[in-house]
Amino acid sequence: MRVRKSLETLNSLSSTQSLRRTFHSRFPGWLFSKIRWKLNEWKDRRLRLLNLLGIRLTVIDGFGALGDTLLTATVIRNLKERHSRLRINCITPNPDLLRIDPNIESLNEPETYFSVMSWYIDLRTSRNGSKNVLAPTLERLGIQDFQYEAEIHLSSEERAVANNLMQGLKHPLVSINCQSKEAVKNWPVDYWRELVAGLAETCSIVQLGSDTEPLLEGVALRLAGKLSPRESLAALSHCSLHVGPDSFLIHGANGLKVPCVVIFGGSRTPANLGYEENTNLTTSPSCSPCWIHQGDGQTCDQDLRCLRDIGVELVLEAILERLKINRSHLSAS
Repeated sequence: MRVRKSLETLNSLSSTQSLRRTFHSRFPGWLFSKIRWKLNEWKDRRLRLLNLLGIRLTVIDGFGALGDTLLTATVIRNLKERHSRLRINCITPNPDLLRIDPNIESLNEPETYFSVMSWYIDLRTSRNGSKNVLAPTLERLGIQDFQYEAEIHLSSEERAVANNLMQGLKHPLVSINCQSKEAVKNWPVDYWRELVAGLAETCSIVQLGSDTEPLLEGVALRLAGKLSPRESLAALSHCSLHVGPDSFLIHGANGLKVPCVVIFGGSRTPANLGYEENTNLTTSPSCSPCWIHQGDGQTCDQDLRCLRDIGVELVLEAILERLKINRSHLSAS
């Protein structure tokens, strides 16, 4: 299943490749490509001029995973807050996620003359654990002081449909997802089973995510594998808390002002991807941060120690603290 999902991601990225400008390898096309390359380097330091002229700028979602698409939207918002006249075209394999974002003028139109890649490949290759993932892109564009905060734009109809799904569930509603596409982010399933069993009498647990999510006794509403990404965000918007790994839904929850308990482990750090409004649970073994990425053929040889060291009790306490539920009440239940 993981192999299939990786292929789907690659196919999604390939589907946007036709929108990209070709860098020609032969003269005279090579000369024009080289000039454009140099002008784009020049552009990085002169966005004020491009803004004054109301230039169209393409922002490319470099990695293409769902969470990275939301990060790309955050890059765009920071750009628009400083350069409001720029007209943004975004190239992404997940255009539906951004279709009513007011900061984006067009989605998946051909790459314009001036463009920027939104990604953090340097952090991955250097295993940097101290720098935020938006910094490589925004600092290159002269933006040093930026806002790391997501925004999610849903219609009232989308929220209403999701609300109907939740009818009859007792409050508080706590959403969970257990699986990221990266194995080094996935807390052990037996830990999840114990956690859900300990919470089920106190709140309604709504399970989101893909159809690879494990079956967990005690889940009040299993929506995993049944919703589109936007529908999942709409369901999440009605929850009091979200619990899960560093993944798409964590970024979505931040944009919806839903607090999270995030089980980071040690592959990436809260400094890289965490939101300060959340409870970010992390460990720092000597191999951390490994930035292991399955798409590069990498695997953990430490039996996911960084995740196993985060016990069920620690996560449960963090959830109860967030929900303001006294532990004695849980015991009485």
